[in-house]
Amino acid sequence: MPRQPRIDIEGHLYHVIARGIERGKIFRDTMDYEDFLTRFKTALEKTGGKCLAWCLMPNHFHLLILRGKQPLAEIMRRVMTGYAVGFNIRHKRSGHLFQNRYKSILCDEEEYLLELVAYIHLNPLRAGMVRDLAGLVKYKWCGHGALTGMQKAGFLEREYILGHFDKYEKVAIRKYEAFLKDRQNKYKGKEYSGGGLIRSMGGFQNVLNLRKSGEKELFDDRVLGNGDFVESVMKGSNEPEPKKMTKQQILAEVKRMTGISYKELTSKSRERGIVKGRAVYCYLCKGRGGVNGAELMKELGLSSGTVSYLTHMGRMADE
Repeated sequence: MPRQPRIDIEGHLYHVIARGIERGKIFRDTMDYEDFLTRFKTALEKTGGKCLAWCLMPNHFHLLILRGKQPLAEIMRRVMTGYAVGFNIRHKRSGHLFQNRYKSILCDEEEYLLELVAYIHLNPLRAGMVRDLAGLVKYKWCGHGALTGMQKAGFLEREYILGHFDKYEKVAIRKYEAFLKDRQNKYKGKEYSGGGLIRSMGGFQNVLNLRKSGEKELFDDRVLGNGDFVESVMKGSNEPEPKKMTKQQILAEVKRMTGISYKELTSKSRERGIVKGRAVYCYLCKGRGGVNGAELMKELGLSSGTVSYLTHMGRMADE
């Protein structure tokens, strides 16, 4: 079954999840974590998005994003493509880093915001990476410490979240901590990963019964919310991901950006302008054309490391 286009609407809340390929690590050391966060901060600034909760784990991450003017896909493209290239260069590896594409669930902010904040920030505790809530405050790679005031807020919209607990900061922090304590053992088996009307209709069987009876079915696994919210979202605007570029379109874009022809791209020349054109070509082929590294290695007569490096340089040129 063809995958559905993402539902991408300005001003809405999204729970974004991505995992390492074959459950492999996507963060191996401090440099990896910091590189990802730097890219995420820059992407938020350039797209107008706001981060309301976040957590990086060794083999996956959770982000809670309030979508700004630019599409969510633009935030994640800026973060994940460049990060994967940099990761491969640092760790001398090649190939895909993430398992398929990231998952984004449009969430009913009024109903689920605070539950999602707690769910995301409690990830290290559920995974046994910290022993208790006191240890969670010290976990550097999630937003909990920032909300409690024990770590720098950085890109986290701290006031936005605390304002839902109380207008006074100290009182809000105490209420937030009590909220997390009450929920630290309640999220086992939950993912808050969509399902639309399934939750409000009492499960799959009831939805199937509706389908058999010919009733209107408001269900969409890209949405987390009740039936009214699903219906309101379906009346909103769908913004599909950018279409895949053809080889001709990529070459035309490379020519426009750098003035370099395909003949020059495939030559052995190391002239600065040609190398730049080659970098943009690698980036567009991998990021927008669905071409893998092995194909580019064969086409351009380059090593895996060189293709990864050029892809990274091409992304920087595109920005």
